[in-house]
Amino acid sequence: MSIGIPTYTVLSLFAILCTSCADSEAAKDQNNFTASNSLNLKSLLSHIPPKVKGFSDMGTTKLDQELPITIGLTLNNEAELDQRLHEMYRSGSPAYHHFISSEEFHSVYSPTPAQVSQVSSFLQAHGIKPLGTTDNRLFLHANGKVEALNRLFHTEIHQFHQETAQQGTNYFAPSSELKVPSNLPIQAIHGLQNVTRLKSYAHSLAIQAYGVQHAGSGPNGGYTPSDIQKAYNLPTNLKGSGQTLALFELDGYLTSDITSYEDYFGLPAMPLQNILVDQASGVPSGTGGANEVTLDIELMISMAPNANQIIVYEGPNTSQGLLDTYSKIADDNLARNVSTSWGMTEDESPQSFIQSENNIFKQMAAQGQSFFAASGDSGADDNGSNLSVDDPSSQPYVTAVGGTHLEISSDGTYESETTWNHDGTPSDGAGGGGISTIWAIPEWQTGLATSQNKGSNTMRNTPDVALNADPYSGYAIFTGGVWTVFGGTSCAAPMWAAFAALVNQQREMNGSTPLGFPNPLIYQIGKNSRYHNDFNDISDGSTNIFYPAVPGYDNATGWGSFNGQNLLNDLVSNI
Repeated sequence: MSIGIPTYTVLSLFAILCTSCADSEAAKDQNNFTASNSLNLKSLLSHIPPKVKGFSDMGTTKLDQELPITIGLTLNNEAELDQRLHEMYRSGSPAYHHFISSEEFHSVYSPTPAQVSQVSSFLQAHGIKPLGTTDNRLFLHANGKVEALNRLFHTEIHQFHQETAQQGTNYFAPSSELKVPSNLPIQAIHGLQNVTRLKSYAHSLAIQAYGVQHAGSGPNGGYTPSDIQKAYNLPTNLKGSGQTLALFELDGYLTSDITSYEDYFGLPAMPLQNILVDQASGVPSGTGGANEVTLDIELMISMAPNANQIIVYEGPNTSQGLLDTYSKIADDNLARNVSTSWGMTEDESPQSFIQSENNIFKQMAAQGQSFFAASGDSGADDNGSNLSVDDPSSQPYVTAVGGTHLEISSDGTYESETTWNHDGTPSDGAGGGGISTIWAIPEWQTGLATSQNKGSNTMRNTPDVALNADPYSGYAIFTGGVWTVFGGTSCAAPMWAAFAALVNQQREMNGSTPLGFPNPLIYQIGKNSRYHNDFNDISDGSTNIFYPAVPGYDNATGWGSFNGQNLLNDLVSNI
């Protein structure tokens, strides 16, 4: 079922403002407002994508070109929110797991209608047309011509050219950093560049070309739902009943592929709800992104076949589309467990965009939503050339899921795992992991860095956990009308989210609250005597191109993969 969702709620306030501006006295006030706001300016976080520094600057963009923009507004009471999140996930706290509704988040932490009105008036006074906000009021949409945008934000939007081996690509982006009046609750301006694009982390394998002999019992030797259940010791009595899961996607899919997968493995038909954001079509683009969406859905189904539904949120691959889609997932607050297998190298993303993402992920954590993200498929060199990590998996309120290579015994039981790293080069695939250059180390991750694991004692380390992701030990996926073996951390993230749904099913049966943001509890388990009971510790010295897998936590595979039933028991009992 597809539901068209408007991007924003239109504010009747703007019509009132337009009427007022027609009055000469109001126009005079507006001029005074403009002048007073131009006296004190503040610089915003970086809006220039680092990649453009290597592109050719082709000069200014056409001044009469109209651009849709999104104003990222600042949170209210953010220090209180941070403390509340700390207590919400601190074991033993009176506020432990006291999650809030999206309505409460909006009323306490979102920008107020008056603040939205203030920014809207500022835009309108400068020839920019405000259109409305997302439900959480974190983002205000508007349209304006380049000439007005340049003047308003004290920058100049240029055309940039990237030369490639095949053909060049043209982009636009600000040529200098942005400034706005210091008294306005503006954090970021999105839409002034079109460089930010996420990529999927799905790796398929041509069986005939490589002559690979898979251990799985599925088509082409791929792992099946029953293979994974047995190898990872998943509970047989929990299938996700009563749980709603969600996927963040940037392409469409064919429902016939999902039905064929379910029929082949004898799984019940999963109710799928497509929520289309920002005029996304829901139709496969033909660029390969449909494979990502399809495998995400099928692997979620493989672990939680009796879930109430999977909601597939589909948006466009633009900075505004990404933020609107994340916001929609948070504001709907329908799914306890969410997964994304799309990302971008942290040091290639403007910090303004990354900070706007963070505000949404805080909202999800406060509401008790778990958000799992693939850590990337280029090993320690997420950008393909030097040590770097992936966003959003490096975010402090996201669970980063890395990759392993799984071997099973002849009877289907777990035999061993090693770091996914096919031949030591990023281009052929390896589990993402490393050290953030943006986020300080979270409290729950302190004390883990050693000379052996090469981690950091000051900055966020990734991944947090891992699961089989090597296409050479990949999963049987039905996509595009054929069976293909897929790997990639794309596969690992939705399966961890589905596992969390099993945890929530049992917690609900026990009368407990949902798991919520799992990292504090996962790290608590990792640091105590239950660790080797609950996790498969990859500690064979294998690397993700740089970081070695050593006993305990490491930046190659995090804490490792789950020993399903055992970890579930401890996550249910909050050990």
